[in-house]
Amino acid sequence: MKKPELVVPARDLEDVSKRLEAGADAIVIGDARFMLCGSGSFTKKDLQEAVNLMHQQGKKAYFLVDAMMSNALLVEFEEYLQKIKDLAFDGIRVSDLGAYRLIRQRLPEMKCHLVDGMMLTNYETINYWGNRGIKRTRLAHELTLDEVVDIKKSATPEIEVLIHGAPLMFTSRRQLIENYLTFQEQLGKQVTIAKDGNYLYDEERDFYYPITCNDHGTHIYGGSDVCMVDDLDELIRIGIDALYLDHFTYEKGAFIKLIELYRATLDLLAKDPDRYKQIKRALYIEAEKHQNPKRPLDRGFYYKPTIYKNKED
Repeated sequence: MKKPELVVPARDLEDVSKRLEAGADAIVIGDARFMLCGSGSFTKKDLQEAVNLMHQQGKKAYFLVDAMMSNALLVEFEEYLQKIKDLAFDGIRVSDLGAYRLIRQRLPEMKCHLVDGMMLTNYETINYWGNRGIKRTRLAHELTLDEVVDIKKSATPEIEVLIHGAPLMFTSRRQLIENYLTFQEQLGKQVTIAKDGNYLYDEERDFYYPITCNDHGTHIYGGSDVCMVDDLDELIRIGIDALYLDHFTYEKGAFIKLIELYRATLDLLAKDPDRYKQIKRALYIEAEKHQNPKRPLDRGFYYKPTIYKNKED
C-alpha cells in the first residue's frame, strides 16, 4: 500500500525544526496576511530558512494562501508573489480562486493545492479544478468515509483529508465578537460570550467551541477534535494521498506528541498491518493523553452524516 504524506502546519522556525524531527513529511507555512486562521507568520528570510531546512531533510514545503481575498488584498498578494517567486516551495495551498489565478499568471510552474474545508464535497468539482491545474484537493470536513471513498475512486487530483484536529465550522469576514460586545456595551450590558477563554459554550452538549478573530474576520471551530489514528487502514487502502493534522487547539508539546504518534502508526501500517489492527485501541488511548480536557475526541463526520432537522422535530 502507498504510504500517504503526513502534512502539518507550523507557526515559526522552531516549529518547523521540531515537527520535522517528529516525523512530518510536509510542513505548511505562510504569512498571516494571507492565511485565514493561520497562527504565526514567516518573514521572507524565515521562509527561505524553513524551505532550506525541509529540503535538506528530503521533506516538502507548502505555502498557505487561504484567506478570503478582498480586491485590496489581491493587489497586495500580487505584489507579494514577486517577492517570493525565487523561493522553491513544493506547492502553494490556496482556497480563493482569484489568488489561484494570480499564482497561475505569475508562477505558472508552481504546483497548487485547493484547500477548502467546506466546499469540496464531490468528485465533479474536484475534477473540474484538476482540469484547470490543481494538483491536490483537501476535502470538506463534513464528509462521511463512504463519500471520501467515492470521491477518491473518481478524482484525478491527489486527495488530502483531515485526520486529526479541529474542523472549521464557520467563518465570516466581520469582526463579530468585537461588534457584539461593542453593541452590548452601548446598551449598558455586561456580557461575555466566552467561557474559560476563547470558547463558545454549549450547555446542552457540554461542548466548548473555539472562536477566534483576526484581520480576516471571525472563525468558529467544532466542539471536538477529529481523531482517526485507530482507523487509518481504510484511508490508506483506498490510496488517500495526504493526511492532515491541524494544530489549532493544541499546545506545541502536545502536538509534537501527536505527530510522533501518527508517524509511528503510518510506519507500522506499512510494515505490519496485522499488528496495527491488534493495537488500534491502544493508539486511540495514547492520542487521548495529549488532549485538552475541554476537547473530546471523535470521528468527526466520517461515520456521522450531517442531519438537518425540521423545526417541527
